[in-house]
Amino acid sequence: MRPHKLAQLAKKYAIPGGLDLEIPADLRSATVSQPGHFVVFQDALEHGLRLPLPPFAITVLRHYQIHPSMLQAQSWGFIVGFLVRCLEAGAVPTIGLFKEFHTVAPTPKKRGFHFKSRVSRPKLLAENTKSVKRWRKKYFLVKNLPRFMPCPWADSLDTERLNQRSFLTREEAADLRRLSALEQEDVLKVVSEDRLRRHGLSMSVGRRVRLEVEAEEGRIERESRTAMVELLPPQPRKERAVLCFL
Repeated sequence: MRPHKLAQLAKKYAIPGGLDLEIPADLRSATVSQPGHFVVFQDALEHGLRLPLPPFAITVLRHYQIHPSMLQAQSWGFIVGFLVRCLEAGAVPTIGLFKEFHTVAPTPKKRGFHFKSRVSRPKLLAENTKSVKRWRKKYFLVKNLPRFMPCPWADSLDTERLNQRSFLTREEAADLRRLSALEQEDVLKVVSEDRLRRHGLSMSVGRRVRLEVEAEEGRIERESRTAMVELLPPQPRKERAVLCFL
């Protein structure tokens, strides 16, 4: 990926300016598990991935123990699409509910993993059957993503265990009925920019710029306060009486 392409993506998908984006020269850096390091594939952005990551997306990666570089780019449509459908249905997104509709599987003939609709249940999201080629070649790295620690890089997962359904609480069962009543919808329509912004999952360019301005104003204000404190004359020390009991 070229620097000018990275700049275009940052603008198009309203990536916050405070994040440290890098095109790594060493390809191995994309597999490192260090605090704040996150791999972003261009095709993942086209399938609903936005920064900063919503907490539910981080929960999914942690539960399935998938390093971001090992998750197929299209699978972000299932994670974010499920989140959008929950928000629109008034349901609380949980791993238990996610498992009711999706399973994880190794990517055939390639390294990595992907999510797909569970066979035994009507689909919540209509899968995009369009093949995305060479998606691993187009990526960049975020080096200071807050509150994110990638799982260890691994070639295998215990998919049988991970795909077992969870026991649902009474609230989850009620939310499952809400979600099951929905008609399936094309995943790319669900993760469209308009719907992501509607639910606060994507930041508009105008709002992003405003937040950066607010951050700069806050920094200037903090520095001004510090300077004023340094200019104030030192306060006279008050003598304290010490009582001695004999």
